[in-house]
Amino acid sequence: MSSSNEQHGTFANFLAYVQNTVSSHFEEGSASRSPCIQMIMGNEAGDADSIISALGLAHVNSMINSSQVSVPIISIPRADMSLRRDAVLILDLAGIDVTKLLFIDDDCVTSYLLTHDPSQEQKSITLVDHNRMRASLANLSSMVSEIVDHHEDENSHEHVTIDSGKRIVAFDNGFATVASTCTLVAERLFEAVDPTTKIDGGLGLALLGVILLDSVNMLPEAGKGTYRDEHAINSLLARTDWSTCANTFPSLVDSNTLEDIFPQGRTNAPDRKNLFDVLSNSKFDPNFWAQMSVTDCLRIDYKKFVVPGQSVVPSIGLSSVLLGMDNLLAKDNFTEELLAYVSSENVDLFGVLTLEFKDDRPQRELLIAGLKSEVVDSFANFLTKHHDAANLEVVERNVECFLTEAGKIDSTKFSIRVFCQGNSKGSRKQVAPILVAHASTISKL
Repeated sequence: MSSSNEQHGTFANFLAYVQNTVSSHFEEGSASRSPCIQMIMGNEAGDADSIISALGLAHVNSMINSSQVSVPIISIPRADMSLRRDAVLILDLAGIDVTKLLFIDDDCVTSYLLTHDPSQEQKSITLVDHNRMRASLANLSSMVSEIVDHHEDENSHEHVTIDSGKRIVAFDNGFATVASTCTLVAERLFEAVDPTTKIDGGLGLALLGVILLDSVNMLPEAGKGTYRDEHAINSLLARTDWSTCANTFPSLVDSNTLEDIFPQGRTNAPDRKNLFDVLSNSKFDPNFWAQMSVTDCLRIDYKKFVVPGQSVVPSIGLSSVLLGMDNLLAKDNFTEELLAYVSSENVDLFGVLTLEFKDDRPQRELLIAGLKSEVVDSFANFLTKHHDAANLEVVERNVECFLTEAGKIDSTKFSIRVFCQGNSKGSRKQVAPILVAHASTISKL
């Protein structure tokens, strides 16, 4: 698995090189001769930011340090990739064959890369878009050597220090200082290449697409984008050699859509608004969400949070759903599937954060549920009455008319509460720390 021109070539060539060499190395059973391998992996929700930041950072790191092999791992099962419509579309536009990427459930990943052997000190892990290793891989925590993230620091992996330059967490005073981990990857890219050197079109397009999505194209009402995101967007537009991905053949958009994205031709920079609109429409497509089961809606962007200390609520699960709350509640078998999913995830409090846009303005609502009504009631009182949650501006609403299956489930064994959220800027990034902080104060009920 030695260095090659492919490792330092285009974004597409680099990713193909990594997949081919890792797979062949695994099949040959030559782990004892493995080089230094740096695995880069996003969070368990595996959204576009987690996927593209892992792929992008691997390529950038390979430019900086050719003595190790940077191996990006898609942090979701291979079969679930089709549900990440925005990420799949971005990669399609960038000329990346999704089937050639490495996924967390691939044999070479589970049996070779993500295995812990103290004698194999040459393997390390970089966490992107999160800063705490998922519980199912906790045995690999000592292998974490770098963190690149924009969520509140959970203070795990304390051996990865800020002073070392390996712990980059762009979150300060309760707010992310960048909307996207891809902005952090872009900043490292700008530092790695000479200002006069053009950036590969595939890499530039992939990073640009995610930053536009995560910042909502810098829409002020969304409150997501920062000056760092805007700088990254403008720099990618100006510094990318768009001709290097002009000869790809995207299969998920028609020629008219391509012309909308690249009104000046594919050798020139895309129109950022049109690119954002195409990607956003794929992500929020109402037909896509309408066809999905309740279970798929809940699992497509799910994260589990561990509560520190001796709380009687040691874990919280939160699903982000790009659908209006009423439409989610109206789905067939909503209550039964919600109960089944909460039970399967074995969390003490489960939350669903819905988001839809009305007249280009974000509308958020929050559902909390649990197997113990006293736990749900405690959080409901906290959200509506405590000053620590006041900035979310939540007001409880009555949803009994939607819970048509409620009669089949004992309400004392499964409780559901729903709230309108006045602060449209309060995404999971802001809600999760508030809920975890409250949970950490609950020693008894």
